[in-house]
Amino acid sequence: MSRVLLDTNVISELVRQRPEPQVVEFVRAQTDPLISVLTLHEITYGAERAPDPARQARLVAWAAEIRSQFGGRIVDIDAEVAETAGRLRAAADAQGSPADIVDALIAACALARGAAIVTRNVRDFVPFGLTVVDPWAAPG
Repeated sequence: MSRVLLDTNVISELVRQRPEPQVVEFVRAQTDPLISVLTLHEITYGAERAPDPARQARLVAWAAEIRSQFGGRIVDIDAEVAETAGRLRAAADAQGSPADIVDALIAACALARGAAIVTRNVRDFVPFGLTVVDPWAAPG
């Protein structure tokens, strides 16, 4: 597969106690996968909201590790991405499929890098007309 952008649920799956083997295998098979800066936001937000201090510390450390691991492969939101997301949302609305702003921004990040989105939430990205891959549904 060509370039891919991993959604937050894919990154989160990788650190579960018993991650789905086909998801782990799929991600390992990718060369230089990307994430959106929004995935970093969602991971950090979840970490900071953890009620247990020990769990919070582990999750905050994990967020820092994700940032370090992905380094230059974190797609930022710039003016082009913002404008593309606006067009994607408007087109989805016109088709009768209102879109979430975060999903539109993630889709625009993928489009900016010519990447497919890898997610379990396929239907969230279908209105945007880009390639979406569900590694949970991939043959294992």
